[in-house]
Parts: sequence; C-alpha cells; structure tokens
Amino acid sequence: MKFDACIKKITKYLASENAQPLLVNVQNSEALDNVLTHFNVGENVVINASEFCNKDELPRIETVLNEIATEKKNCFLVGLTSFMRFLGEEEIKKQLTNIINMTITSHVVVVTYQCEKHLTGISDPRLSRSICLLDGEADELPELVFMSKELPNPSTGCIVIGIESVVEKIEKTTENKLIIKTNKRKSMYPKSTYSISDMSKAYDIVAERDSMLSLIDENMGIESQWDYLASIMSGKKSFVEICDNEFGNHQSLEIAIPNYKNYSEQKKWLYFIALKVFGAKNNDCLAFSAQNTNTHSLLIREVFRSILTKNVEDKDFAQFYLQRKLLLIALDNPIDDVVNFCKMVLQKEKNAIYYLTDNTRQEKELILTLLEKYYQNTSKKEIEKILSVVYPDLSSYLHEYRYNLPLLDDYFSMYTHCKVINKVLPHMEELVNQQATLREYNLLLQPRTSKIDEIDKVGSQLYFMDAMGVEYLPYILAKCKEKDLIANINVCCANLPTITSKNKEFISDFESQGIVVNSIKELDEIKHHGTNDYDYRQRKQPIHLIRELEIIDNVLDNIKLKIGQGQCEKAFMVSDHGASRLAVLHETENIWEMKSKGEHSGRCCPKTEADVQSEFATEEDGFWVLANYDRFKGGRKANVEVHGGATLEEVVVPIIEIYILADDIEVSIIEKIITVSFRKKAAIRLFSNTKLQNVTVQVDGGDFYEAKEQDNNMYLVEMPKLKKAKRYNLDVFASNNLIVSGLSFEIKKESSQEKDLL
Repeated sequence: MKFDACIKKITKYLASENAQPLLVNVQNSEALDNVLTHFNVGENVVINASEFCNKDELPRIETVLNEIATEKKNCFLVGLTSFMRFLGEEEIKKQLTNIINMTITSHVVVVTYQCEKHLTGISDPRLSRSICLLDGEADELPELVFMSKELPNPSTGCIVIGIESVVEKIEKTTENKLIIKTNKRKSMYPKSTYSISDMSKAYDIVAERDSMLSLIDENMGIESQWDYLASIMSGKKSFVEICDNEFGNHQSLEIAIPNYKNYSEQKKWLYFIALKVFGAKNNDCLAFSAQNTNTHSLLIREVFRSILTKNVEDKDFAQFYLQRKLLLIALDNPIDDVVNFCKMVLQKEKNAIYYLTDNTRQEKELILTLLEKYYQNTSKKEIEKILSVVYPDLSSYLHEYRYNLPLLDDYFSMYTHCKVINKVLPHMEELVNQQATLREYNLLLQPRTSKIDEIDKVGSQLYFMDAMGVEYLPYILAKCKEKDLIANINVCCANLPTITSKNKEFISDFESQGIVVNSIKELDEIKHHGTNDYDYRQRKQPIHLIRELEIIDNVLDNIKLKIGQGQCEKAFMVSDHGASRLAVLHETENIWEMKSKGEHSGRCCPKTEADVQSEFATEEDGFWVLANYDRFKGGRKANVEVHGGATLEEVVVPIIEIYILADDIEVSIIEKIITVSFRKKAAIRLFSNTKLQNVTVQVDGGDFYEAKEQDNNMYLVEMPKLKKAKRYNLDVFASNNLIVSGLSFEIKKESSQEKDLL
C-alpha cells in the first residue's frame, strides 16, 4: 500500500466506530517517522512501549495491552513488536493475534516494525481490514552487542544505555550495530530474531575496537589487564597508535627494551601483547621469545631459553646469541631466571659453554665449572677463542704476554691455562719442579728495588697492588686498550720469602717524594680469607678469579678518573708479590717437618739450625722458602691461593706505568713496497708523530719483530723471516700495547735489473 492510501485508511479508521485495533506495518524508520509526524496532532496520543519498561528490562506486554485497551483518546502504539523480537517468532505471532482480536475503548493504531510476514500470515479474512501494510524497502536490522555496565565505553559505535532504550534506536536510526550497556546476556534470549553478541569483558571491547587484537587469545591477559588496555583505547586510538605512543614505533618494538625494566606491570603486559601482534622485525630473539610464550610474566624466561633451540653450528647462531645477550643486559638478568637457565643449559653437555654469557656471576661461575669438566684436553688457544665470545675478560686473562724471555713466556702461558681449567698439567709440574732447583729468575730478572729506583715518579700516584702477580698483565693491557690508556711494564722479582712484610720497601720511596699511595688490599684478602664461597675447601673451581678481574678493572677506572681530573699525570701499579693457585690445587705436604712450623700455608718457615733443608727449598733472609708446589709439614692448608714461596707466580711481579693514550697518535709505513733477495732481508721504516717506547710489530697475526728507534721518531723494523712476495698486514705495539692495526706493505722479489745495478 502506498503512503497516501495508508494515510487515508488510518484517517478513515480513526473516524469510524470500529472497536478493534488497526495494525499498520512500516518497513523502515523513514516511513515510521512520516506516519507519526502526520498523526501526532490534536488530541491524538503516541504511546511508546518503552514507557512501560523498568530499568534495563523489557516491557510487560500485558501492561502495555491493558493501557491501550482502556485509553479514551485515539492513540498510536510504537515499539512493541521490536521489543517482542527479543522473545522470538512465535511470541510475535501470538501477540499480534491477541492485539488484532482485542476489544478497545477508543481507536488504537499499533505501528508494527518489519512484521509484514507475520501479518500476511493471518488467514482470517474478517481481520484483513484491520491490517495496513505500508510499502517500502526494509532497513537492515542492526547487530546488538550486550556490553557489561562495568566496562568503559568503547571509542566507537552507537552506545545505548539499558535494554529499555534499544527499540527507539532500532526504529529511528539506521545504525548497523548498537552497543547496549546492560546486565543482560545473549543467553537470556535464546529465541531472539536479533543477531546478539556479548561484550561482557574488556577483552571483548578491545577485540571489537581493533580487529588485530581479536587474533590474540583472551587467556594472554587477566581481566584487569584487558581493562587497562580498554581504558587507554577509549580515546578512539587504534592499537597501532597506542604502541607508537608507548614504545616509540610498533614496527621496531625492540627499541623499547632498554626501558622495559622501568615499566609498570601493566605496561610490561601491554608490551608483550604488542610483540604478539607485531613481532620484533629487527630482533629475531625477541620475536621468537614473544611468540613462544602465552604470558608476559614468562617473557624474560623465554628470552633466556630461546638460545637452547639453536645449535652452535647454525649459521644464525652468532647473531641470535648477540641479540639475546644484549636483551638480557637491558632486562637486568633477573636472578631466578638466571639460576633456572644455568640448570637448563646443562642439557647441552660439552657444548653448554657456547650458550652462556658473562652477563651474570652465576654464568661466569658455570663457565669455569664447564672448563674444568670438559676442556682439560682442549688447547689454550681453543679455550681462548671460545671465551672471546662468552667471557671476553677471561679470554684476555688467558692471552699470552710477551716477556721476551722464553721461560716466562712458556711458564705463564701454561700457568693461566692450568688455573682456569683447575688442573696442574704434567708439563706444568715438570717445569715448576725444574725451576725449584734452577731458579733461573735470579739471572733473568732484576730485583724490584733496582727498577723502582730507575722510574720517574714525578706527577704520579702509586697503587700498591697487594698480591698481584704478572699473570694479570694480558688482562690489564686489554682493559687499558678499552679505556684508552697505555701501560709501560717492567717485570722484576720480589724479595724472598714472598710475604708483604719483606716486600713493601718501595712504598717509602714514593712517600718520600710526597706521592699519594693508594693501598689496594682486596686481591690479597680474597686469596687469604676465602669469602663469598671462594674457599677451596668449599668450592674447587677458581671462581675467585671472577672477582679478581673486576677489582683490577675498577682500579684502572679509578686511575683514568684521577688522571682525567688532573690529580696526577700518570699512575704506577706496583705489587709486593704474586700468589699461586696451583700450589693449592696440588695439595701436597712434604716430608720435612721444620722445628718452626710452616707459615703462609706452609710455603715458608723460619730457619733453625736443627732443620734439614728440602731439595726444593732455598734459604733467604732467615727463612726456608719452597720453590715447588709443596708445603712444609705442619703448615695449614690454604683457603684460595698462597704466597710466601719461590714459584715464578709468587716471585715475578710487575711495575706498571699507566697514562692516557694520546688520541692523535699516527703511525705510518715509509716504504709501502720493499724488495728482498738472498742478500737483502725484509725491512721497513715506521714514522710516528708521537714518541713511542719499546716498539714492536706483529705481521699477519703471527711473528713479532722488534723496532730499533732512530732519529726523528723513526723506527727500523728488520724482518728476516719474511721472504715470500705478497702483501702483509702489520700491527704496531708500544710496550705491548696495541697502538695501530691494519697497516700494510708489499714484498717483491728483487728483479734481474736491480741485481745488475747492485
């Protein structure tokens, strides 16, 4: 029926004596509005079924019908059929039949909404005159979303407060989705003809607001966390916008990791969800870890364990390892996760060391344990290579120092190796026993006293390094390079017995010139007292070495600070004596019981006329001093390390002069191409813009050659072993400090023409 015809039929009905309701069906909100606008005049009354609703409830149909049956004025009822849709098809048919058969006081026009199929289904022809079907295209009924009243309002969508208000929106708007703040649930209306979904949780809200969040499992957050996300999305922000604001860039989430430890728990969870959605495009370790856990609280644990999915032979292992290491530094290496990982990594057995880092003390200790367990038969160079990645400081400790004395070169290279793997190797014991009788250091080294007299102390400070032997020199050089310091080193011998009371005469030499003396006793205290589980009786591995390296590093930092602040121009690190770890490992008590019991864990004892001299003991300053790894009978076992004896590690000590490396040092090769022949040996000249001391060069990472100082900062380097025609790479050292690397020169064979000229 056309609109005009419908209006005429309604008008005619209102003027008639008909005592039955007239049902007028409209298909869309525009038609409804037109009908009501036309008839909402004079004494006509418009009644909305929502007026009969309690808060957040559907109207009681009986009450509505009673009201219109007794209304004395002409009335128009709207909204009832849209409410009835919640109750299902059968209820709509039932109530429409009831209405059309009602007896009423005045005239009632019941405006139904999209009920044409129900009205045409009424077969009684007597009732057909009470039905008017207005033509028109039906509006699409909206999807209804039931949203808990406790949840914050979503940033988008048409919001309706209470189910009692929904029909007015349905019949008067063209919204395709209505979000109803209600306590009702979809399950309460199982027969509803509306499409209904529940949004009873914050998760539902965020999933509805941003479709990419619907891909995230609800179980990846608790209700309070989803509430938090819903609240920050309430300003109509997309998840991308939120992540950009909170973490810098959703496409590079790894850049936010340094700030992660300072985040609240809510923000840490948000970061985790962001990783689940966007990944970490520039950090495979972080992306992998996020995808392999379903709760943010386990993210750090997964970062720890992620490396265990890799084999050391994998081509991406090195990159993944580095990414993980830097991540864990930024995440502060939580102790519980560290301990857990140190247990898990043991499944890798002999390869476990490749998975560890020097980030934490626990891992460093485990590295030393694994070296003892699996690497006794592995060469020092191989161990050094492994450690250069997993524990660079320990690798530096193992690096060889060039004493230019074969005995010391071999001895201390072997000593540090034995100390790290926690085993006195046969060759080491053989060499120690040999030197216990030969004691060649007396011929090779000057006493510390004579060296101290030679050095220029003006403008310096002294760092008295109690119990620091020469074993630490490679590490000190490596740390100096890191800190832009340079170290000039003299190696000398201490007085026997190697105890502090006999070896601190140099302190007064500095003090007499008004020089500040800094006494560093920590190394000695560690070696004597065995604190922090260092005691050999409690823990066999040399874990004290970890702390020893840290102490030396801190001293070098302090030196650089003082020089930088102008408190001194340079500093001297001077030791009274060294110490022996291997004498502790050896655990041997000799057969000689002296009248006076052994002191310093049996390494020396006061001499008496009644004593019988051990073949490995020397007499010095009223003491018997052992030069092998024994202890005198009656001497107590050592805690960590010992001194007082005459092994090289106890008696050979350094004098280290440290100053800041000039930042403008330039070294160049004068002759970039040289010729060699049977008579003509390879030689180059170097020029430095700064005067250097004790210059040496290393060719292609192999042999070293001494440089002879000439005039005007020129240095001549003769290299008789180089005979092959090719290009060579050259590193330049001053006092064992790497100054310049990557220089190159070329050797050519002398031509016939050149020979003729000669």
